[in-house]
Amino acid sequence: MKTTVFSFNRIGLLFQRYFIERFNTELIYWGIMVIVFMFIRNVAPLMIGLILIAGVFYAARFFREIHSPANGIAYFMIPATQLEKLTVAIVMTSFYYFAMMIITYVIGNLLGTFINNMLASVNFIFNIFHHSPLQWNLFETGFTFQFMRIGNTGYEALFFVFFLFSQSVYLLGSVYFKSNQFFKTFLSTIIVQLFLFIIFIIETRLIMITGSGELIKNPPYDFGTMMGTVLRYVFYLLPPFFWVVSYFRLTEKQV
Repeated sequence: MKTTVFSFNRIGLLFQRYFIERFNTELIYWGIMVIVFMFIRNVAPLMIGLILIAGVFYAARFFREIHSPANGIAYFMIPATQLEKLTVAIVMTSFYYFAMMIITYVIGNLLGTFINNMLASVNFIFNIFHHSPLQWNLFETGFTFQFMRIGNTGYEALFFVFFLFSQSVYLLGSVYFKSNQFFKTFLSTIIVQLFLFIIFIIETRLIMITGSGELIKNPPYDFGTMMGTVLRYVFYLLPPFFWVVSYFRLTEKQV
C-alpha cells in the first residue's frame, strides 16, 4: 500500500510524542517564563526582547537530536515523513511558542499584580511595594517595532511577521548546524547582513558615479513608501522560503 506524504493522524502522533518526551522540560520552561513575566510585566521593551531572544533559542535547539548518532537514527526511524516532522517543528517553534508566550504573560501579569498589591496592603518591608492597577502594556504596544519606521511613511513591521522570520531562520540553523546551533546561526545572520550592506553601498556609489545620483536625490516616486512595501513582502515571503530550505536540508540529513 502506498504511504501518503501527509497524514494528520501521524502529525497528531508526532505532537503526542513531543509532549510525552518533553513534558517536564516544557512545564519547567513555561513556569520560569511566568515568573519572569511577573517581574517585567510592565516593561514592554523587555517583554518583546524576551519573546524574540527566548524564541530563537527555542527554535535553534528543536532539531538538536538529529545530530546525535544514537538519537538521530531513532528520530529518522519514526514512521512519519519529513514534511510531517517539519510541519510539527514549524507549529511548535512558531505558533505554539507564540501562543504560550501570550498565555504565560497573561498569567504572570495577573499573578504579579495580585502579589504586588497584596504585599502593598500588608504595608511592611519599608513600603517597597505600592498598589498598582492591572496593566496590559504588551498588548498596548500593538506588537510593532516603532524603531523600524521607513522615512516618514509611518511603516511598521508587524511583530508576529518578524517573529516568524526569526524563528524560521533559527529553525533552519537547528537542522543545518551539528553543534552550537544558536551561535552559528547568529554569526551567519551577521555575516549575511554585512554582505548585503556592502552590496548596497557599492550599488549606491556606482549609481552616483554613472551620473544617476540625481534620481536618488529627487526620485520620481515616494522612496519611503516603496521601501516599506518591499520590506513588507520580504518579511511575508522569507519565512516560507526558510521553511522550504529546512525541508530539503532535513531530507538530505536523512540520506
